[in-house]
Amino acid sequence: MSLNLQYFAYALLGLAAIAWICYRQMTWRPVDPARMWRGPLIFGVIGAGTIVTGSKQLVLGPVDIATLAIELTLSLAIGAVMGAIAHFRRLSPQAVAAYEAKRVDGGRGGTHGPVEYESRTGWLGLVLWFVLIAVRIGVDVFAQHLGAAAALSSGVILLVLAANRAARTAVFAYRLDRHRQSARVWPAAEQGS
Repeated sequence: MSLNLQYFAYALLGLAAIAWICYRQMTWRPVDPARMWRGPLIFGVIGAGTIVTGSKQLVLGPVDIATLAIELTLSLAIGAVMGAIAHFRRLSPQAVAAYEAKRVDGGRGGTHGPVEYESRTGWLGLVLWFVLIAVRIGVDVFAQHLGAAAALSSGVILLVLAANRAARTAVFAYRLDRHRQSARVWPAAEQGS
């Protein structure tokens, strides 16, 4: 009975996570690079910790390792595409002031400077999330068929999520940095002519 309740609770948590992700893909949110790296770090640490503490029950065989490598590679690739398709736009001065007033560091801008942009990935980002979920389910079915029990653990799921978010954040931060650099060059070039 409690096992069924546990699966029901996992299903509800999964649906809540999907609803939250869908909402976040469709709404414009301020881009705070320091904050964007927190999620992948937290997911990665918890996922690795879950795998290490559960290692008494889990035995990583060659099939488990190969399955994990394939899944992490696909997750990184999908995350990189998410970072590449993300749209960003400048925040209004009022939105910047409101966001800076709410920041934990007291609006000092932290180590990454002030927040100037907002972003979203839109419908295509949402589709990519569903592709990631489908890949995860497909790998689970394939792994289970091959007897790779470790691929089904919650720690692996968190590592896959961490990899996806890290790749997305890295590509997006790179794109945003290049955009900022080109925005600085264009006004200077226009003043010189």
